[in-house]
Amino acid sequence: MINNKNSIESLLQQLGERLRGARLARNESQELFAQRLGLTRQSYSKMEKGSPQTLIGKWLEASSILDRLDGWLDVLAPKEDLFAKLKRKTSKRQRAGGRRKKKI
Repeated sequence: MINNKNSIESLLQQLGERLRGARLARNESQELFAQRLGLTRQSYSKMEKGSPQTLIGKWLEASSILDRLDGWLDVLAPKEDLFAKLKRKTSKRQRAGGRRKKKI
């Protein structure tokens, strides 16, 4: 759980490093990628360094360009209670049991 400023800064730096790696894997310059995001090269460079001033929308746009947008859906997804998950997995009765007649 992230609970302090250092952890947030570290997480932003890791995101920036991953963004840089993904951009380089596509063999794109900072200038070109920045243009695609509607940013200056300097602003994009700050994004790769983990600047907290980068708008979340730009991170989403970058993820979309890199075909990695799906992962963002899990970011604020509600945590699932393990007991609720188990309850959902257990089978429910399909029909009521009736009285059995005794055979004579």
